[in-house]
Amino acid sequence: MPPTRNRIFLAAQWIFAAAIVWAAARALRGQWSAAGERLASLTIGWSWIAVATMVVFLTYLLLIETWRSILTGWNAHLPFGVASRIWFVSNLGKYIPGKIWSIAAMSVMARAQAVSPVAAAGSSILIQLVTIATGISLVLVTGIRAIDEPRVAIAVGVVLALGIASIPMVLPRLARAVAGLMGRSLEVPPLPATTLWFSVVRSLVSWIAYGVAFQLFVRGVLGSAAGATSSYIAVYAASYIIGFLALFAPGGVVVRESALVAGMVRLGLAGQADAFAVAVASRLWLTIVELLPGFVYLALARRSSNTINKSS
Repeated sequence: MPPTRNRIFLAAQWIFAAAIVWAAARALRGQWSAAGERLASLTIGWSWIAVATMVVFLTYLLLIETWRSILTGWNAHLPFGVASRIWFVSNLGKYIPGKIWSIAAMSVMARAQAVSPVAAAGSSILIQLVTIATGISLVLVTGIRAIDEPRVAIAVGVVLALGIASIPMVLPRLARAVAGLMGRSLEVPPLPATTLWFSVVRSLVSWIAYGVAFQLFVRGVLGSAAGATSSYIAVYAASYIIGFLALFAPGGVVVRESALVAGMVRLGLAGQADAFAVAVASRLWLTIVELLPGFVYLALARRSSNTINKSS
């Protein structure tokens, strides 16, 4: 990328990041005071939180590799380091209302690395679809005892499974239909079924890992984590997905916390006060964990750009 274009692209990323910080700070304002008294009375187990953080970061790496495998299925290749930078920087977009910014940023940054438009856009959308579909399916399995209509839940799970299985066949046809409506020619190469199923398995593993990390975090905050690990998986995945689907909420703020409190109480993982303290503490924790890697990559990119400019 030419130096001038590189500087413009980097500046755009920093403007993007500044908007994210503003949106996240505005959304978080006032939540700490609401749970501050309860949290102040607790003895935080930082070692448990450190282990939970490590599990979350390892899960990020698994998801990055899942995205890379989808790209490979479409004959596009990104080194793991480059893919990590794109993943973490684009992930900042979830803190801007609308939920499209993260997908759009991932697509644009992948195209800047000579990834084809079809693979760049298609993979960023597909990874989100697979993640959400597998997350909902896992919630239906792990949290079925808290669902009033288990038969409906099972039917929804079957529909989701069939939907995922049909992606390799449906995706090229859907792309051609969209291209026809736009009056353009667009061919999407078929995605190998093995690539899709490996992505599904990795996505399921990532949700399980997130649930385990959440249980460790609860132990660190409350001093104990009563209940089955499956319940923590269900609560975390359900609250995350509900927050993600709330398009108006940056990072699912407030919506996710409300779902988290309701789920923990419903499954007997904590009382109302403790669940609220966990919800607010986990929001602060996850905001740091999600934003920090992206900002580190932006800082490294700026440093690299300055070094190149000085040398030239």
